[in-house]
Amino acid sequence: MEMEIQLKRYIRYLFGTSFLVFVLNKLIIRSWLIENDAADIFLIITYSIPNLIEAIFGIIILTGILIYIRQKFNHTLGAVKNSSINILALCIASIYVITQELKFHNLGGNNVFDPYDLIASIIGLLATSCTIQLFGFTEKRNDS
Repeated sequence: MEMEIQLKRYIRYLFGTSFLVFVLNKLIIRSWLIENDAADIFLIITYSIPNLIEAIFGIIILTGILIYIRQKFNHTLGAVKNSSINILALCIASIYVITQELKFHNLGGNNVFDPYDLIASIIGLLATSCTIQLFGFTEKRNDS
């Protein structure tokens, strides 16, 4: 019998809100700021938001996958703690996101190096990982 992973409510809200911000930024906010000749800081932020959100999505998705794997292989991985899963998710997401920003690969599409994008990615990675470490990821036993 497989257990369903019950995400904490804030994880669902964080994921949904991040997706909404991504869409609004891409379709409305960015073009509005450009048309209205906004200050450079606002343009930097709006161009870096996708990197921040990519990092948030990466940590959430990887944490969910790793918790699922722990459940699936409970007899061998059941003792793996949530903190270890969180650190592993952070490491995997960091490797992917940072190497993409530094142009080691181009798996995410045409990527232009921008130090602000790298900063946004690191902020997203660390903030999401710390939040999950502090508040947990799932509602049930998986949150030990």
